[in-house]
Amino acid sequence: MMKKIIAKVKSIPFRVFIMVLSASIIGISGVLILKHNIDSLSDSYREIIEEHNVNRTYMEQISQLLYQHRSIVAIHVASKEAKDRAKYEETEQQLREKMGTTLAQFRRRMTGNEREQVYHRVYSDYYSYLQNVDITLQLSREGSVETSVYYLTGQMSDFLESVNKNLSQLEQLTLNEMKLAQEKMNSCIDFSRVSTTICIIMISATMLICLIYCVTITSHLEQYKENLEQEIEQKNLSITQHNEKMLALQDNIIIGMANLIESRDGDTGEHIKRTSFYVNLLARAIRDKGLYTDILTDNYIELLTKAAPMHDIGKILVPDHILQKPGRLTPEEYEIIKEHSAAGGKIVREVLGFIEEKDYIEIASDMAAHHHEKWNGSGYTKGLAQEDIPLSARIMAIADVFDALVSKRCYKSPMPIEEAFAEMEKSSGTHFDPQLVKIFLGLKEEIMGYLHSA
Repeated sequence: MMKKIIAKVKSIPFRVFIMVLSASIIGISGVLILKHNIDSLSDSYREIIEEHNVNRTYMEQISQLLYQHRSIVAIHVASKEAKDRAKYEETEQQLREKMGTTLAQFRRRMTGNEREQVYHRVYSDYYSYLQNVDITLQLSREGSVETSVYYLTGQMSDFLESVNKNLSQLEQLTLNEMKLAQEKMNSCIDFSRVSTTICIIMISATMLICLIYCVTITSHLEQYKENLEQEIEQKNLSITQHNEKMLALQDNIIIGMANLIESRDGDTGEHIKRTSFYVNLLARAIRDKGLYTDILTDNYIELLTKAAPMHDIGKILVPDHILQKPGRLTPEEYEIIKEHSAAGGKIVREVLGFIEEKDYIEIASDMAAHHHEKWNGSGYTKGLAQEDIPLSARIMAIADVFDALVSKRCYKSPMPIEEAFAEMEKSSGTHFDPQLVKIFLGLKEEIMGYLHSA
């Protein structure tokens, strides 16, 4: 853009330039200063944009690698077979080497006191994260599942969150530099307008050519401003897309964890799909009936459906020989099974608390902790009754029990759908909220259509 402006200046005939020199010296001086400032600011801003793009690419790679690495460690902890753990350790080592290489390359770009300080915090937290990874893997190899889960959901998660916060701070530093460059550019544009006004005053009506030249310069500068604003808008769009990508990654982690739990008792992941469908269908039907309309907003129902797959995450702590037992559980085994609901609520808060919004964590933890409570107070783990049971857990209980009835499990055959609906109706007012289960029974046609098409 500036090269075109300079070309226009050189094209002015020498005689015209001599004629207007004395009257326009102030204006010309202003334009020259403006040219120098814009050239400098333009180059600086372009460098900042290029640097920001490269740095953000590194930060995205580091963040994605860390989440992948943590997922592999989580799967290692959940794994019961030595050969599987060896395979996951090999993948973990490959990811660790890749993260080390990426961080080393990123380090060479972190010049300047403030950037270097933040980068050192990133690396320090990353090194502490790896130390806790080594401890977690060793505990997992030794069979200390609960302790390894503690390190996984506690120390590792804390350092991983700290790394991401510091990476965000590095990105914010560059965004601040871009904003400062834009402000300086706007100042230059304001200066150009002042220069134009001075030229108009000094040159007079006989110096029309100089006036046109100055107006043209201003027009080009305005175009440059518009181009600059478009670039900033594009960068903001890129940041938004990055955030959406991270949200999608979080959702994949959540579904992956849920599928991992379900696969331990022989389910292929269809249980979480079906229960999510029932939860969404029932929640909307409840609202359509005019019940709990202050709670069941569109956002709440969306979070409720998203949280449903996490309701049985606590089963990660239940031994395989109990979870996969084909026969009736002993009283001692049943007590162990009952512990999964309280453990599930705790795991949701500790594992997902730093990557998900507060409302989602509250809904997901309530579902996990209380979906085995019963309307008459005979459920577990707290023996809550009636309205004391969170609405999300009451909805989840209906969806979970119905799907358990119509599904094949290691300890039973699937119940015919008609019998399952009859069983649900029989449990109204004892196991289930009578209002909610009545609405669920009214959805029989939609549910049967869904099951036949699945």
